[in-house]
Amino acid sequence: MTDGEPEDADKVRFATVIPSQGPFAEASAVRDLLQGAEDLGYDGGWFGDRVAVPHYASHLTPPNWLDALACCMVGAGATARLRLGTDVLVAPLRQPVSLARQLATADVLSGGRITAGVGVGYLRGEFAAVHAPPYEERGLVTDEFLEVLALALSADPAVEQSFEGSWFGFDGLHFGPRPVQRPFPLWVGGNIRSAQRRAALLGNGWHPLFPSPEAYRAGRELISALRPSVDDFTFSYSCPEVHVRMGATAEPPVFHVYGGSTLPEDFSYAPPPPVDGEGRSRFIGTPEEVGGDIATYVDAGVRHFLLRFWTTQADIGVPGLLRRMQDFAEEVAPAFG
Repeated sequence: MTDGEPEDADKVRFATVIPSQGPFAEASAVRDLLQGAEDLGYDGGWFGDRVAVPHYASHLTPPNWLDALACCMVGAGATARLRLGTDVLVAPLRQPVSLARQLATADVLSGGRITAGVGVGYLRGEFAAVHAPPYEERGLVTDEFLEVLALALSADPAVEQSFEGSWFGFDGLHFGPRPVQRPFPLWVGGNIRSAQRRAALLGNGWHPLFPSPEAYRAGRELISALRPSVDDFTFSYSCPEVHVRMGATAEPPVFHVYGGSTLPEDFSYAPPPPVDGEGRSRFIGTPEEVGGDIATYVDAGVRHFLLRFWTTQADIGVPGLLRRMQDFAEEVAPAFG
């Protein structure tokens, strides 16, 4: 999707989350996983976003998260083809004019390989740590944030721009550099109706966190009804844990986002991971079962899958993670190529 040329809307693409926290927060791990993703034919390598970890959440997430945008920029230099993305940047924790410059720079230096996933965030303690706008108003802040971001990333550098909003404002600015990609990919995270409206009206992609096939289909229908056209819009899907079981291995446990730990209230944002009609966790199973799950979501309208291969096994290590990536790439992905 560079130089204004839209991607094939019907092609199914697979990207993978590159873990950048805990034992994976090392240069060698990030580079090895990015190179592995490129060598195995994945479309992209995406990074999660965490600005600060409040103490009450420290038993659920490690504090040593690498910065998502910095990882994208390193990834651009470490690969030749791979698209780099954010899953997802928390808009209210940032300043949109500054972020626009970072995204445009990364896009220019990568040759047009950056996708910005953007969302409202959920971790209340992060908002307090950076003196962000009120937590309860993060949806409205994100709406305005996306307006500024889209303006800054599409503006002609020679033309003066102004904006006046409730949270952000400027007068007489010139934006540059101009990104390689036009329009720049701004994919909006979130599962609820307000997030779907935000994606339809302020973004050019929808990237929710593992809704059921039925919920995804309903979200796609709403977005399609709100936009004049979805020809230039990407319907993405952020997956729970993906594990293609090869051979006679033990049945894995049902996937839980945080291993059954007692969760603070703000972690309730995550929906229950989807299951099939037999109660099996979707995306965990034989090649045929996982392929069937992918096909079900393709039928629901998904065209871009972001796959997590490590979620419940942080000790899997880089070699184990690469094996899982290879199993999916060889046993499942070819049916959709």
